[in-house]
Amino acid sequence: MDEIIHLAEVGDVRGAVKKAGEIENPVKRLKTLVAVVEISRREDVLPPMLDALDEITSTPEKIVAMSLLGRALYLLDRDKEAEKAFESAIQMADSLRSPKVKAEVFAAIAQNLALSDRYSDSYKYFRLAVEQLQFSRALYSEVILALIKIARLIEKTGDETPTERALDFYRLARELYTSIRFTLQVEVLEEKMKLVEDVLKRKSAAIVDLINMGDIERAMKMTRFLPPREKAFSLLEISYWLFLHEYRGLGRSVLEDALNTILVGKFKPDDSELESVGRRFLRIGLLEEALTITGIIQDEKRASGLLGDIAISYARRGEINRALSIAEGIQDEEIRISILEELKSGET
Repeated sequence: MDEIIHLAEVGDVRGAVKKAGEIENPVKRLKTLVAVVEISRREDVLPPMLDALDEITSTPEKIVAMSLLGRALYLLDRDKEAEKAFESAIQMADSLRSPKVKAEVFAAIAQNLALSDRYSDSYKYFRLAVEQLQFSRALYSEVILALIKIARLIEKTGDETPTERALDFYRLARELYTSIRFTLQVEVLEEKMKLVEDVLKRKSAAIVDLINMGDIERAMKMTRFLPPREKAFSLLEISYWLFLHEYRGLGRSVLEDALNTILVGKFKPDDSELESVGRRFLRIGLLEEALTITGIIQDEKRASGLLGDIAISYARRGEINRALSIAEGIQDEEIRISILEELKSGET
């Protein structure tokens, strides 16, 4: 699947779909194609998804596949068709006789509803899944295994939910773990809930605390609860930490996420904060990264001042042509003339 995802990420959607077609199991093929749609948002992935759906003969698998199709249709902004696909999946699930099978199918539908941003409906069907297990006549050991599977799915859904609704999923998962005396998982969930509540209350200040502790993985995960502006600047802080600790590849990836959040966000970034971050990148020798940040600073004076310092830094590295090119692009005339004179005098 990694190869298929890579093909989709580099824009070779046709190659990704062709490679996915080699997956023999139609359910696995459908899941892979949904991942391709998530990356590409391409309508031409839909026909092979429908072909995979037609190949599925097992009713429970068909129901889960229908909810996967619904999720893909939401990704393609075909909301009415998506709703119909989920409605069909739910109606088919209601007709299942085995409470245990119905529970597992409802849980799968619930996960796909959550991934389609339908959190209230997702929670509802997770609840129904748990209720179905209470009526199951299956062996106790089988019911316990089903409960564990569903609890983990609910917890995972909480991990992927970018709103305070994550707490509802965590509470439900905790309820299930408590009922089967999984003490360690209960403690883990309570720690997650505590952290989410802290981030919802203190916002980026809580993220900064995690960064200062070096807990970057959790800091990254918790940014999903922040408003776009605070998320962008928290990602910049995380990116800086990663570069500082020599995780350059990941640092660049997080920096791109931060800049994309700023560029598509409906908020005006704080130029003083951007300049501050840019200068921090500059101080540790990350000139290209500092230059990238300068490109989104709207205040001409601040952007020009930072560009001037970047140009001087390139000159000190011996890259005089690069320094001159940057200096000539400085908008503030006074700063531009001053930096060009300094560069041409050779006194950097």
